Amino acid sequence: MNKALLKPTLLALAVAGSASTFAQSENNTESPNAGLIEILVTAQRREQSLQDAALPVQAINQEALTRQGMETAQDLGLLSPALGISAGGGPLTSIFLRGVGNLTVNPLTDSAIAQNIDGVYLGRSSGAAGQSLFDLERVELLKGPQGTLYGRNATGGVINYIPQKPIMGETSGFIQAEAGEYDKLAFQGAVNLDAGDNLAIRLSGNVLNRDGFSDDGTNDADTMSLRAQILFEPSDSLSVRIAADYSENNAKGPGGDLRGTYSNTPGMLTDFTPTGLPINSGPTNAAANAIRGGTLHTPSFAFYKPINGDDLYQNISFTGVMAEINYQTDAGTLTFIPAYRESDQDYAFSGPGFSPAKTDEQNEQLSFEARFATDLDGPLNGIIGAFYIDEEIQTSTVFAQNYTSPIQNYDNGGDSWAIFGQATLDLSDTFRLNAGIRYTEDSKFADGISDTFVTFCGGAPASPFFTTPPASFANGCQIPGRIPAHAVTSDRDGFIADLVARGEIAPDSVATIPNTVPGPPPIYRLLRPGLTTPQQAWILNVGEGLLQSQLDYSEVTYRIGAEWDWGDSNLLYAGFETGYRAGGVDLSLVSPTYEPEYIDAFTIGSKNRFLDNTLQINAELFLWKYDDQQVTYFTTLDGASAFPIANADSTIQGLDIDVIWVASDSTTIYGNVQFLDSTYDSLNLISDPARGRFGCASSGVSGGLESFDCSGQSLLFSPEFGMDLGINHIINLNNYDLSLTADASYRDEQGTNFLFLEDTISDAYVTLNLEAALTPSDADWSLSLYMRNATDERFFMNTNTNNRGLTYNIFNPPRVYGARFNMSF
Repeated sequence: MNKALLKPTLLALAVAGSASTFAQSENNTESPNAGLIEILVTAQRREQSLQDAALPVQAINQEALTRQGMETAQDLGLLSPALGISAGGGPLTSIFLRGVGNLTVNPLTDSAIAQNIDGVYLGRSSGAAGQSLFDLERVELLKGPQGTLYGRNATGGVINYIPQKPIMGETSGFIQAEAGEYDKLAFQGAVNLDAGDNLAIRLSGNVLNRDGFSDDGTNDADTMSLRAQILFEPSDSLSVRIAADYSENNAKGPGGDLRGTYSNTPGMLTDFTPTGLPINSGPTNAAANAIRGGTLHTPSFAFYKPINGDDLYQNISFTGVMAEINYQTDAGTLTFIPAYRESDQDYAFSGPGFSPAKTDEQNEQLSFEARFATDLDGPLNGIIGAFYIDEEIQTSTVFAQNYTSPIQNYDNGGDSWAIFGQATLDLSDTFRLNAGIRYTEDSKFADGISDTFVTFCGGAPASPFFTTPPASFANGCQIPGRIPAHAVTSDRDGFIADLVARGEIAPDSVATIPNTVPGPPPIYRLLRPGLTTPQQAWILNVGEGLLQSQLDYSEVTYRIGAEWDWGDSNLLYAGFETGYRAGGVDLSLVSPTYEPEYIDAFTIGSKNRFLDNTLQINAELFLWKYDDQQVTYFTTLDGASAFPIANADSTIQGLDIDVIWVASDSTTIYGNVQFLDSTYDSLNLISDPARGRFGCASSGVSGGLESFDCSGQSLLFSPEFGMDLGINHIINLNNYDLSLTADASYRDEQGTNFLFLEDTISDAYVTLNLEAALTPSDADWSLSLYMRNATDERFFMNTNTNNRGLTYNIFNPPRVYGARFNMSF
């Protein structure tokens, strides 16, 4: 192969954050023609060329991840116009693919985008926060439902994190150091050890420290990750790989800026007033706290307290152990993957204006997957397998809001098992049919207590003493110190004990469980008298009470497809695949359970190489019908903040095009374009009457609740047009190569919150990343200088609005520059 052409091609593919084919040299096989190389992926549970895989998939290697500034899974929105990432509080990360996804606010909900690390399914979406992107072979993004080979919670697609494996007979490795703005220091490295004729060991690690982008120290980084692998090959037919990983996150975490406030005047709830505070001022900024302190909480009608930055933290760890056992026979390969993962998550965050929200959560999961991939001489080959996972989760949390305290303490989890098979039949040398089927059974449980302690000015809503403005002012509810703020604790008994210790309520008060006996909710009268009422205020527990349920679901998902090689380097394929995500339990009396969701996806695609293997054009035309999408949204119910789940129907359609062109021996151009039309055909949201802050038409009040018809709205994080475009040019300087790379990304405007209000829509934006890398021709080191977001384009990636209109946005990182040194050995 022409080495002068191969080297710039490899470098360009490594930096391309948007095109669909990237790889590192050890995973490439040279094409018989000069130019582009073949990329091997395992998206269909067997190794094959990306160009031969009859499904839409992107793959990006470690070098490209590093160059694009993708350091954790929360950065993967840079990977593709199809992908949207909403970083909420603490480790809560919501992933959307072409609008398919949900805002995962607690462990009772599952992600719609399945994540797998080293072939092991991650049961909780918060696991994305623990995925530092280091020493990876590649990240694969599978677009569309993968209901056959992946199954559980893959309605929108799959993200596979595939680490570098130990290499037999080789002692090698690398070290990398990086320094940048905001006192950024990052180190990573790996060593591969030859431990004998049939044993290899690989150790790798990553450390990242950076000050916060925000003035109050939020949006910072403080992570550490380790991975160890042992590969044992006692014979040509048997291999055993054992891997363990550990990561921790001790940063303050994401923090939103108080960008504006919505009116609380009836009939004007959607009127928005910007605060004028600068981007990256942070949630605990003095000016933001002053605005917050001038806002009345309801129904206590006392002013909010300031948020203290010292109360925000993350103490989070993730641990995993797995094995991959492969046994080859003449008929095929048997693979068995047992795995155990756990996490310990203790964190507190501020959005939307919580003071703060505090969570202590422990997750454990045990999973097994067995599959047999055939390698037969005849026209029929395929894969059959079985999967099982068991999850156990313990959660104690409070979404503290000074005078409202939703406290939940519960255990939840369950198990899921499935059997699956997929086969391809060669009808001729160029035409193939494929089909697959999967049967899944899901069992979920929840057992615990859900409380919502709410302070009411004067008295309970049904009493003659409940007081609202302007009468509440005469009663003195707004006077600082008159109404006591709640303690920030998720201990329901400790919550009441604190009020007793402070002398605020009767000394014999106990934390009675609501809804366990007929009658009104538990009531706690404040002992201090009001100025116009017998008591200054009452505290009611309007929570759901006992949370006990056992739910079972089952579903058959399948796919059918056809493939036609219409040229030596040209593939045309069509497919239909279904996806499913089980229902579950919700912390809401209005909708205590939610239904499963389903998706049907039609795809026509083509993968092509032209111009003597120097031009690659891949295209995908898709139509998805999404039924009963699980929509988690923020609203007001019973006078308090609530996160119910609605089921919605939608239609998603569009066109996706990937291009890579090796224009010359030294220049490569690459890009990815997506045109997307996503619309809710049916979506109804609810709130207390006259308290709904939605940009949708009211359907009226029934049963004490107001409904809003949001049909016709676009799905969240689904821009109508998105494009990534890059160019790499290499200049030879005697004994050095200077690689110059520019990557631009455009995203159309997109919704970020289920309020569907104009001010929750993120504007269209263009970002530009620049990098120059110097590599000597006779040494294994490189020195890179980079500037990310060179034009300092700012856009918000998340919107949180509380029930009093305080609206916080988390923004993308500002312009940053830095230097990176890498040395291999």
